[in-house]
Amino acid sequence: MRLIVDVEPCSPSYGLALEEAIFDQVRGGGEDALRIWVNKHAVILGRSQSAVHEVDMRQAASASIPVLRRISGGGTVYHYPGNLNVSLHVGDGRSLKGVKETFIRLGEIIAAALFRLGIQTSVQGNALFIARKKIGGAAQARRGNSLLYHTTLLVRPDTIPMQALLLALRKDYHPVGVRSRPHAMTTLAEATRIGHSMNEFASVFASELCKGFDQPLWKGYLTPKERERAHELVEEKYGCDQWNLYR
Repeated sequence: MRLIVDVEPCSPSYGLALEEAIFDQVRGGGEDALRIWVNKHAVILGRSQSAVHEVDMRQAASASIPVLRRISGGGTVYHYPGNLNVSLHVGDGRSLKGVKETFIRLGEIIAAALFRLGIQTSVQGNALFIARKKIGGAAQARRGNSLLYHTTLLVRPDTIPMQALLLALRKDYHPVGVRSRPHAMTTLAEATRIGHSMNEFASVFASELCKGFDQPLWKGYLTPKERERAHELVEEKYGCDQWNLYR
């Protein structure tokens, strides 16, 4: 399995475009890939969600925070440089079984990695919790037997509170279509007072996923074809309101 680690915050449209570009390579017979990465500020919608019912669009525009749509399902999340994204691209995900089983198994691997760092978490569906507060959520995209699983972990707080952007965290939340599932949130830094760098988290996540899949990991890089395709997807899709705001 190829390991791609880049914890320098990237452009949100390019970050999401790379998810799809790598997934396409894996689906076409390329090697499975584990990508650990960080995005700049952005609100990320689930594929089937309504932007105006999930995001305070005026606040997002005022703060110059883009609203984008990913290819996986699930609810809206807030990406910022204090988050760490862990994405698994698997050509044949049948050994992970169904959607629920995949969330549990991969969530438990992430939890085991955090335990190695002295952080006790619990897996509840597609989310990770410290006590009763959520520190991360996951989503999936499936194409035939191929699987894209990605989770966002809240490592450090941001200067912009999520409530300012995400309508699901407000009392008057009235979703249309697929709803987000709000919970009280915290970050690893706030909940544990344990300070770890993004690279430390990336290293232990990679180690645990390697053990969990019984596959050797090798430090890889984005291919020229993946980079080229990602740039095309920014122009065609992730940089366009026709995709990001079509609902």
